[in-house]
Amino acid sequence: MIKNNQNVEYSMPRQCGLYPPPPIEYKKARALALVFQCVPDNKKFYLPKELKPIEGSLDTLLILEYPDTSIGPYNEAILIISCTYQNKPGVFIYSIYVDDDVALAAGREIWGIPKKIAEISLSKIKKNKINGKVSRKGATIFDVSAEILDIEPGLNPRDMFESIPFYNLKIIPDVADNTKPALRQLTETSIKIEKVYTQNGVLVNYLKSQKSQYDISHEVLEGAVKDLGGFYAEYDFILPNGKILE
Repeated sequence: MIKNNQNVEYSMPRQCGLYPPPPIEYKKARALALVFQCVPDNKKFYLPKELKPIEGSLDTLLILEYPDTSIGPYNEAILIISCTYQNKPGVFIYSIYVDDDVALAAGREIWGIPKKIAEISLSKIKKNKINGKVSRKGATIFDVSAEILDIEPGLNPRDMFESIPFYNLKIIPDVADNTKPALRQLTETSIKIEKVYTQNGVLVNYLKSQKSQYDISHEVLEGAVKDLGGFYAEYDFILPNGKILE
């Protein structure tokens, strides 16, 4: 039971809300980020009309382990593509997977983050190797392997996460009208990194995505340049409220 939800009708069910209001705190998160470059036409096709692709920009796959958060432990995988909103650079969360119902509902209902449930694993580092895997409905959505390097990453995780807004399209269906949503909001979200424990560059061994009739992650990776490196990091962060852009 989430005590701070008992006296307010914040989240369903009203008498015992599934999740508390933001901010959500994360302690000692582990992140493997692999950088790729999506085919420009793929990116343009899947962005909402309010967002524009950035030609020649880099996109990112993140596989994350959250052992200690204020909504409980869970794992996550995020595929983000770079874009602009009114000429302001940011990233659009193209697809995202979690393995916990609280994280799923909170992400969708508060920020409009398009989460789905999947099986997610991020291995411990062994002999400088790390592996990640995401599976859903019998298909391997992501299968990745990388080598942890003894150098600082070319991309600074703090700069990447804190300076770049995450754009989402929040859609809630209408209970009576199937021709349009009851709510459609373009939202902006960012995180605040509290402490960085470690950060290293990585060498990509492979990044694979299996075709699935239930997901489209493989489509944005088709024809992409996938050996552009990335980073591994361990850090604390806070996910606050977002804002409505339109």
